[in-house]
Amino acid sequence: MRKSLFFLFIIALFLLTACSSKNILPEEKANEVVDTYGITMITVTIDTKEQKEALNVSFSEKKERSEAEYVNKIDNVYLHGEQAVNKLMEVFSNHEMNPDMDETELIKRISEAFEIHDFKMIRLQITFKGYDSKEIMMTK
Repeated sequence: MRKSLFFLFIIALFLLTACSSKNILPEEKANEVVDTYGITMITVTIDTKEQKEALNVSFSEKKERSEAEYVNKIDNVYLHGEQAVNKLMEVFSNHEMNPDMDETELIKRISEAFEIHDFKMIRLQITFKGYDSKEIMMTK
């Protein structure tokens, strides 16, 4: 009986930790990204020769729950929620991306935007408002 209760307690603790709200965005902030850049979802993972997942970025705009996370291990920057989306908007403001770009151009823009030119692998998943999701992976 005690083992069962302890096991349930550990599972509950794990679920509470995993469901952290630190990445949640106010609806207005998420809408600002969509209205300004047309991006409803983006996930970027970049591996360098020196470090796996040197950059890991995500943003998703949803009616029920929008989230953003920005992790740059190279520069030791870990941002969540509104701070992460502010950083992403700063990055997007200097590097236009649109749904009509081909895959190579999108990868080039992502590399430039995050200033990681000597990458080993870039994985990009992006959805522009009104368009199908694009999933691209490029290795060097």
